Amino acid sequence: MYTRKYKVNRQKVHYVKFDKDTYLLESLTEYAIKNKIKTAEISFIGAVQNLNVVYFNQKTKEYEEHFFDGGFEVLSGLGNITLFENKPLVHIHISVSDKDGKAFGGHLVNGTKIWLIEAIIKQPTFIGKNYINRYFDEELNLNVWND
Repeated sequence: MYTRKYKVNRQKVHYVKFDKDTYLLESLTEYAIKNKIKTAEISFIGAVQNLNVVYFNQKTKEYEEHFFDGGFEVLSGLGNITLFENKPLVHIHISVSDKDGKAFGGHLVNGTKIWLIEAIIKQPTFIGKNYINRYFDEELNLNVWND
């Protein structure tokens, strides 16, 4: 485990409603690029028309894709924005429920269509450093925060 503490000078908070029939991860990424967000916390609620997520299998160290068709209530969307190869990388985990109240979710990937998403993006301004980087960890086979 490592812990790194950053002193935050201030925080810019974005309240964003994303358009119906656009794609969730793609819209979040486009927003981060357009607003030059290098590091941020993301949370959101709303509804999606379908869900495209992956599960990281720790034994095989590979992602397993899952696509669910139909409308879903977003119980929680949580994640962050950091830099990977000098570009904003949006990393989101999402929980949804179906019409019967069954909950499920995973690691969000491209292809989830928005019905309604209201997001809060908290962008800190660090003292001495203004972003967190990611690098590829060969042992985990994942892009992780740089220490």
